[in-house]
Amino acid sequence: MGFVASFLIVYGVAGVVLGAAFAIAIGRCLHHRRRSQVAAYARSPSTSPGAMREGFALLRGEVGAEDSAPDDAVIAVEIPCGGRPVPGATPGAWHTRARAFSLRLPSGAAVRVEPASGRLTLDTTFVPASRGGALVYRSEVRPGDAIYIAGSVRREIDPSAAGKGYRDAAQAWVLRAPAHGNLCVSSDTVIAHHARRARFHRAWALALGAALTGLHLGLFRAFHAGVFGALGPAGGIGIGPAALALFFVGAAALAYRTLAEQTSPWTELRVERPRTA
Repeated sequence: MGFVASFLIVYGVAGVVLGAAFAIAIGRCLHHRRRSQVAAYARSPSTSPGAMREGFALLRGEVGAEDSAPDDAVIAVEIPCGGRPVPGATPGAWHTRARAFSLRLPSGAAVRVEPASGRLTLDTTFVPASRGGALVYRSEVRPGDAIYIAGSVRREIDPSAAGKGYRDAAQAWVLRAPAHGNLCVSSDTVIAHHARRARFHRAWALALGAALTGLHLGLFRAFHAGVFGALGPAGGIGIGPAALALFFVGAAALAYRTLAEQTSPWTELRVERPRTA
């Protein structure tokens, strides 16, 4: 094979395709790890409130009951499932109710959760239910529930508590939606799925990285040396090694994509939203 064709196989196919699969595996691993790793100060019962830090965090705690509505759901989401429209809701739209609540961490520290309209995601189990004769998928978070919630933790002035004057106002930890993204509530099952997906993509990242390294340091080593002038002018790669490389790269990328789809614990649910004029 000619030098140009060999160059495209080595750096275009083997480098870009296998390298892209490797990068995707790393990205997915980091994504699921971020969604499953609880902040250190929210894991231990012995952690002091002073150990809390501002910034994005995944917290786990128990939803506190408010005196005004101790039994009402603090978050409720309903998704219409076709058929008759949901009474009181825009046809095809999600029906969401949310109010501020406290999250009690294992250490005893409390975090005030402030859900914002349109910036809330329930990454939990939705169950079929009936509302006014219409079929919906419903998920609720109630006082006493143990939940995982991810968002931006900040130290803010607490208007409900008295400080020592305007120079020393009382402060409290508040959890809101991050600047770019939603406040995400998850269940134990979903967090366990994210942890397993992180391990899955990490294993594939290691395998694809090893394959990429082995391919370029093994089969393509002489070609690399020729390109950089270590062994004189670079020649082409034989048809046999080129076909082997193409098969190996294609098989590895296809296997990763296929297994990632087949082992995914989530099923995509598409909900048609009405078009606005």
